[in-house]
Amino acid sequence: MTPLQKLFLKSASRIGDSFCNVSLSEYSYWKAGGKAELVIVPKDFEQLKCALMKCNEENLPYLLVGCTSNLLFTDDIIKVPIIVMTKALNVIDYVEPNVVLVGSSVWVPKLARNLAEKGLKGVEHICGIPGTFGGLIYMNGGSLRRSISETLLSVKSLTPKGDTIERDVKDCNFSYRQSLFQKNSEIIVSAKMKLQSGVSKKIKRDMLAILRARSAKFPRKLPSCGSVFISNPKMYEEFGPPGMMIEKAGLKGFRRGGAQISEVHANFIVNNGQASSDDILYLIHLSRKAVFQRTGYLMDAEAHYVDSFGDLTPAHIIAELKYG
Repeated sequence: MTPLQKLFLKSASRIGDSFCNVSLSEYSYWKAGGKAELVIVPKDFEQLKCALMKCNEENLPYLLVGCTSNLLFTDDIIKVPIIVMTKALNVIDYVEPNVVLVGSSVWVPKLARNLAEKGLKGVEHICGIPGTFGGLIYMNGGSLRRSISETLLSVKSLTPKGDTIERDVKDCNFSYRQSLFQKNSEIIVSAKMKLQSGVSKKIKRDMLAILRARSAKFPRKLPSCGSVFISNPKMYEEFGPPGMMIEKAGLKGFRRGGAQISEVHANFIVNNGQASSDDILYLIHLSRKAVFQRTGYLMDAEAHYVDSFGDLTPAHIIAELKYG
């Protein structure tokens, strides 16, 4: 047992479930990566605060994750505690007419279904996005060229010292697939959304149409992180979306090791079995280089690479450092 493992297992009853030497493929949406020395799964907000306070007391960095749908883990060992947020903040509370308070651990498709049942519309576009609500806010995610920030009123976060801050949406620096929380060390706790009244049956029909469209054009059977590259509005207008440009570059179906640029949609990199993170990084580099040669635009990745020390860096930056 390593010193890190001994340190946290003593506090297991206060910080949640703890696991040692975990294969990152168990947590990775891409089913790729090395091992985690320690994984902590707090069951509620108090356990989450205790885990964070323990890290701060020991002056230890940590990595906070949700369902990891936008993360690419290193093939090596992650040597800092990984704190998994999928259980700690799982609440949906209808606080006012058309205003909903949502915890950051809530599964996004579950939230969409819940809102549809209540006859609230405005976020149908998120119904097929695999991830937690906190991750959605962090990335200002969405689909159909929409973003979750369109419906947010405020976001509550937790500082490393354990203080809570509630910001109005205008103070969160949201832009397309960007937020303030990508640039600070705060943890998203919850957010309030303002929605519109609608007819439940119609909202469900609209969501079903979105899910059918996603199933028809996106690979669903193999592990991936979803869309790899962010759609640049200028490139989209002049040439088209990332998937189309990667396909035009002749890379649709291209393989490296166990990783493949999907034959269904070229803006997806899928794991055909035993793909390494390095395989995926190579395909990110290859796609980015080929599209730049055709268009003059360098595509940015939605996915973030996690190194051995828990630091997050946009995957295209690591890909270029490694293969550029």
